[in-house]
Amino acid sequence: MKKKQHLQKALPFLLTLALAGAATWYYDVFVHWNPKAYPFAMAAFVLTFLALAASVVWPGKAKTGLKWLCLLGWLAAFLAVAVGVSYRINNIIYNATFRGGIPAMRAVLPLVALLAAALLLLSVWRALSSKAKRSLVICAAAAVTLACIGITIWAIPANIPLKDFVPAPESPPAEMKKTLSIMDYQIIYSEPEDQDAAEILADTLQEITGLDYTAEQGAPAGGKAFLIGSVSGEGVSGLGADGYLIKPDGENIVIAGAGTRGALYGVYRFLEGYFDCRWYTDGLKVIPQSPAEIAEVKEERFVPPLFYRHTDFGVGNPGFITGQWLHGNVYDGFCHTMIREYLKPEEFFGDHPEWYCWRDDKQARCADQLCLTNPEVLAEMIREVRERIEDGNGNPVLSVSHDDNYAYCQCENCKAVDEEEGSHAGTMLRFVNAVAADIAEDYPDKFIHTFAYTYTRTPPKYARPLPNVIVQLCSIECCFAHALDDPDCPDNVPFANDIKAWSEICDTLYIWDYNLNPSCLNCVHPKFPVLQRNMQFFVEHNVKGVYEQGNYQVAECDSEFAQLRGYLLSRLLFNPGIDLEAETAGFLKAYYGGGWQYIREFIRLISSNTAKPDIFGRHRQFGLGHRPNDKALLDLKPNQVRYADRLWAQALELAGSETCKQNILRSQLSWRFWKGCNFTGEFSRLQWPGKWLAANRLLYYDFQAFGITRYSEGGNNNTWRFLPQPPRHWWDTPELWRG
Repeated sequence: MKKKQHLQKALPFLLTLALAGAATWYYDVFVHWNPKAYPFAMAAFVLTFLALAASVVWPGKAKTGLKWLCLLGWLAAFLAVAVGVSYRINNIIYNATFRGGIPAMRAVLPLVALLAAALLLLSVWRALSSKAKRSLVICAAAAVTLACIGITIWAIPANIPLKDFVPAPESPPAEMKKTLSIMDYQIIYSEPEDQDAAEILADTLQEITGLDYTAEQGAPAGGKAFLIGSVSGEGVSGLGADGYLIKPDGENIVIAGAGTRGALYGVYRFLEGYFDCRWYTDGLKVIPQSPAEIAEVKEERFVPPLFYRHTDFGVGNPGFITGQWLHGNVYDGFCHTMIREYLKPEEFFGDHPEWYCWRDDKQARCADQLCLTNPEVLAEMIREVRERIEDGNGNPVLSVSHDDNYAYCQCENCKAVDEEEGSHAGTMLRFVNAVAADIAEDYPDKFIHTFAYTYTRTPPKYARPLPNVIVQLCSIECCFAHALDDPDCPDNVPFANDIKAWSEICDTLYIWDYNLNPSCLNCVHPKFPVLQRNMQFFVEHNVKGVYEQGNYQVAECDSEFAQLRGYLLSRLLFNPGIDLEAETAGFLKAYYGGGWQYIREFIRLISSNTAKPDIFGRHRQFGLGHRPNDKALLDLKPNQVRYADRLWAQALELAGSETCKQNILRSQLSWRFWKGCNFTGEFSRLQWPGKWLAANRLLYYDFQAFGITRYSEGGNNNTWRFLPQPPRHWWDTPELWRG
């Protein structure tokens, strides 16, 4: 009897909390993502409120007659809670059983939860006294009223339509006063390394003017000429490794440069500056038709601040890499080489387990990393590095870098060094310095490369990199929505401190920066606003090389803005001070056609709505590996979703050529994928199921049509890793694409 009395006292509060929770959950999952659901949600809660209120005030027998209506109202509340709980349980099971290993259990759980809720509600109702029922109903009515008011205040602003985007009038390009005729100019070079530059100039001028230009090797034979490379007699001192010089020399035009690429960069710069040519992608270049006249040539000298410049958004043509101002791979062994390319466990671990890391958690040696204080490990590493230098590809940089895990050695010797140095970079840098010191005299043109990555990111207290050691600092833990030197971003302040510390002790500092989400390559990735500031920040801190990791698997999953991102990064790597807005506009216009300003507005929209603070004002990190439905990645209200849909529709309507239309449709896949993962737009669950199922099917078949066969860096679409988020289950789609 006492238990029943306690239940009667506590139940009104518990059920009131349940109803409030149901209202919150219902709004968050449905109403927030689809404004069409708002009237239905309001109607459901209002009906529930009226039913419960009527059961309190209705006199006599009618009160008993409304008991079942009250029961239905409470059942609706319990239904929402049960579905929410089952949804969470489903996620737990989904992740715990290798992404959907027990589909039958996932299907049965919601039904079990609903049945349990109904039985609980019926038994509770029968156990309550009349007084308890009255208290319960009053509490529920108050909770429903507050929930309705809260939902109204929260939902209405998110559904006010945004004004349509109006493109700015396009100003005609400024006309240069063309006073110099190059109709009868020769193109002369002398050294074989300058031949490519001379031939590219000849071919492009012929395409521009329709006149016949040929590149000739030898000395100038009188008359006016383009003098390419060393034939000009210009010295290259002060031009660094890749700098160029453009200058008038009487009636001649000199295009000279340092190294094997300087003159080539000078030619590209001349064609860009005087004819407005552009090389945007491997298949898209802009070569305007023009008479053989240019403005008066002015002297221009430029030295790129970065020696090593690389990104890998599917760019594989060496000539095109140069055309985008990149300096390709300089490595012999790129990364994570210590046990993948040297001291391979399958070769040595059986006979020499002491060469590998000791792990306290396993109380054993394991083959995940090396023991860097073992002198035998150092001797074998030096032997293999020397062998690689003799037999390798001839590139100047050999990577000796730890593997991609946190299994650093915890033996007594390694632990002592790391404690002394205040960082795990202590053992790493001492080891790498020893290798570099051994080869320095015999191979003065070689460098040993290593990582300041994850557990080795913090500089050591005492060890200093030797002059022939390259340290590459990696930004993997950072927030990519904010500039890396943003003092208000708590995720980036430690990295900014590390780059400053490394730049003070390291002669050759490289950066490994990230421009992809390896966990979801098909989704939007709004990092554009910080690209230029980050590059400038690197250069300001004595960085000599930058690798901007991009989607190197883009051939299998090209569904976002890979081409735009690759182009802008290549330009920034060569010159961080470029007019980024102008370069972005030029690319968008050439690649997407007449509706390019709508694409730019879409990029602005998603970039300004990433890493927004949560409802409590707390910082949300836009980091590496976010899932598509993480609001740190992108947080849009329903009116913004509809606004973005209109932007894509207008861009497609104004595209012009079929090629531009296909480019728009391909990039739009990332937006549709994000909507599907967030139950919004045409993927909303608050509509006839056939509609969102059809949207899923259409997206699947469009992915298939555009050759999208990969979801993440580590898995193709036919693996369990594919689509671990809605429409991650890809209901009613072929088995190949199901989670």
